[in-house]
Amino acid sequence: MVNEIEDAWYAELRAQYQPEHVRLLLIGESAPTDHGGTRPRNFFYADHLGYDNLYRGVAEALYDLRGLEKRSHDKRPWLRRLQADGLFLIDLVPYPVNDVSSKKQRKAILRENVPGCVERARALNPDGIILCSSDVFDALALPLREAGLPLLHTRALSFPLGNVRDQFVAGFREAYARLGDH
Repeated sequence: MVNEIEDAWYAELRAQYQPEHVRLLLIGESAPTDHGGTRPRNFFYADHLGYDNLYRGVAEALYDLRGLEKRSHDKRPWLRRLQADGLFLIDLVPYPVNDVSSKKQRKAILRENVPGCVERARALNPDGIILCSSDVFDALALPLREAGLPLLHTRALSFPLGNVRDQFVAGFREAYARLGDH
């Protein structure tokens, strides 16, 4: 069963790094899975690196940090820099959906959470928005545009897994360059 309540751990970590003014809002798919407490959760704002592909992709796109080692990279200074640069990450779904095995069910959960995500984005009043996966783009691009929110790209970005990270980085940089236009 999917936990439909935002986890306090997740919310507290995000809040620590929320900038005063959100210049660039990133929207991911969902909160990280807990794994029953058997291992650390991989999450953009967690101070350990783990298998955090989104952090790796964003760090490479913005700061040219490549080849990050899991054990030797302290994320905290870079998370503070992201905060100082006005970057903030929220998720379309505020609870984990990684364990939902049915693609149809997962897409339905994403669609159900669109209105709430649009409202959270509107409340943050960002200068620009980047959607961090094709599923998030498919669900949110049109509703964000209809709400008058500043989406910076017209095509979906692939989630930055190792085999497509270069594509993500290039697409992210292209979208980020448009931030100056807003």
